[in-house]
Amino acid sequence: MSVMDLPEFDAALMYAVEALREGLAVVVTNPGPMTYGVIARDARAVNLLKGRPVEQPVGISVHTEAAHDQLFRCLDLRREALAMVDFALAERITVLAPIRSDPAMPEWLAPAIQDGWVLFFDGSWGPTWFLWQSHPFLYGSSANRTGEAPAASAASARAQFPGRSIMIIDADDQREPATAYGPSTIIRVARDGRPTLHRSGVQDLAAGGSDVLLNRLFEFKSAVAGLDGSAGSPLGRTYLSTAVDEDGLPKQLVPNTRVRLGFARQPNKNEGDPRVWDILRAGVGCNALGTAVGAGELLTGGRLTIPGLGGTQVGCEPPLRDQEEWLKTFLTSTPSWRLNGDELTLTSGGTTITLLDRKIAQPDFPLDGIKWTIVTTITNGDTRQGYGRTEDAWIRFDDGHLSGWTGGTDLTGTVTRNNTELSVSDIVVTGRAVTAETAAMQTAIIDTLGPVVAYTIDHNRLTLLAPSGIGLDLRAGNDR
Repeated sequence: MSVMDLPEFDAALMYAVEALREGLAVVVTNPGPMTYGVIARDARAVNLLKGRPVEQPVGISVHTEAAHDQLFRCLDLRREALAMVDFALAERITVLAPIRSDPAMPEWLAPAIQDGWVLFFDGSWGPTWFLWQSHPFLYGSSANRTGEAPAASAASARAQFPGRSIMIIDADDQREPATAYGPSTIIRVARDGRPTLHRSGVQDLAAGGSDVLLNRLFEFKSAVAGLDGSAGSPLGRTYLSTAVDEDGLPKQLVPNTRVRLGFARQPNKNEGDPRVWDILRAGVGCNALGTAVGAGELLTGGRLTIPGLGGTQVGCEPPLRDQEEWLKTFLTSTPSWRLNGDELTLTSGGTTITLLDRKIAQPDFPLDGIKWTIVTTITNGDTRQGYGRTEDAWIRFDDGHLSGWTGGTDLTGTVTRNNTELSVSDIVVTGRAVTAETAAMQTAIIDTLGPVVAYTIDHNRLTLLAPSGIGLDLRAGNDR
């Protein structure tokens, strides 16, 4: 099925995704009573469309889990203030917050930072979800040219840019009608966690005034602080088991398996309470398990408290199935927890599980000196596809030099990098792609490797993602 065969709105979304990949700005519907917004993969495109200086700071959307987590690690705020920020994001409030001076800060944050403060929001909305999820991050602003009223509908958005060929996602019929439209409220969160009004908008007006909204945020922060307590927390970290004891004796897990527990705090993107989730992700060699409860309720009172565990439905062999049921029973028994530096201990009855921060238990591989074998190709930013290869395709980075193999052709090139991005140039292909499969792999590799390639390493897995939304998942080989 071609794009032209899709329903009109779905086709418009697909065209908008392509426009964003080409570096253009798109005017997108926000849920009422918010006005339309301008988004782009390049912050300069947002400013050009709005008639502003191209280097003027803009907001950045943290609609993906990865972008949210990377930003929150850089914010100069305490845990309860971060919970309040998540509450604000769930309410579609834009946030201005202090950011640490950190050499490991992602480069993509730079256009949203000015004088030590970063401006961000969560732009993802149900009807346009695909557009947002097709891009790891997007810059944005309200859809109005400087000095003009914000665009409250598709028609008024078009009127803002007469004579311009602008991609506008018209979803007026998919949002709640409003008697008045306006931009998002912007709050400023000080380093001590105190919120103040930076710009009035629809959220504070709907709440009955800025004082009412700010008190609501402050009360939430105070409530979460009381639940979290003053001790350290495993939130935001992933742990792997180093030992399991039952009744004083070591328990042997199925070979090559470990208990994996990940803790996170994220805004609730759906309407209703709770506005912020505390999330547990768990596994022990088979299914991915998980649960979510209100912020501050997961780890309160020194106990892990969850109502149950959902997860994938992979059919496990009996030893793995039994081990998974054992872990479910343990985690739902309200075990006590204790954090000592990077070590987390959970205890219930006669069972104790000792875990270590994943970054220490399984350090990330270096980028250089590793033969990275391609496992899957990526389309649209998050869609993975394996391939039935007869010989592994791979890429290797060595001190500014790139080499690789598609299964039929050699690749070489030059690489420069910062802490989050690669820049690949001078790619040379030697040989001939002898099959359709190796030709497709060669195309996927060359299309991924370009002037800007975001990279992330999670232990032995490397992800390369181009601004176009295509990329590669790779696994570390054994040779160095």
